[in-house]
Amino acid sequence: MKMNLKNKMLSARYYGTFFSMVLLLIFILTSARFAKTNFAGEWTLNKEKSKITEGGQRILFNRLMVNQNGNDLTIARTGQSPDGQEFTMEEKILLDGKDSENTFFDGMVKKKSKTKWSADEKILTITSAIVFNRDGNEVTMNATETWDINQSPGALTINYATTTPNGESKDVYVYTKK
Repeated sequence: MKMNLKNKMLSARYYGTFFSMVLLLIFILTSARFAKTNFAGEWTLNKEKSKITEGGQRILFNRLMVNQNGNDLTIARTGQSPDGQEFTMEEKILLDGKDSENTFFDGMVKKKSKTKWSADEKILTITSAIVFNRDGNEVTMNATETWDINQSPGALTINYATTTPNGESKDVYVYTKK
């Protein structure tokens, strides 16, 4: 059976459209698979699921308000100080691995952070050097936060490890998305 010119053109158009759709589908699936995790949202601390070490004058952040836009991660952490007063600390962190600097409490606390994504860009690690300056005395705390929302649906898990002149501490904070 001979194909006439009209049938050949329809066949070429059909296969061209088919292959274009296949390529588009592959692109979409690949992009979704390797897209960076978006941590945006309002998160509330679940103390029952968290593993928090006892002691020390630690500040618990009961609520996180996270905005992720392009290369910027803005985190508003709301908690209570050891004396029971509620406050919010807001920081802006760059997601491309470049240094980010934030100051808190009228400049008494300076935080320098750097980010690193896991190979699949699902887990974010934030390493920070936090310098506390009180009456001219400086104390540095090194912190590592590992953010992961893939461990359980609707939950943000932050593994938080700190090193100070007084020792090391490791906590796991689990937040539920509102």
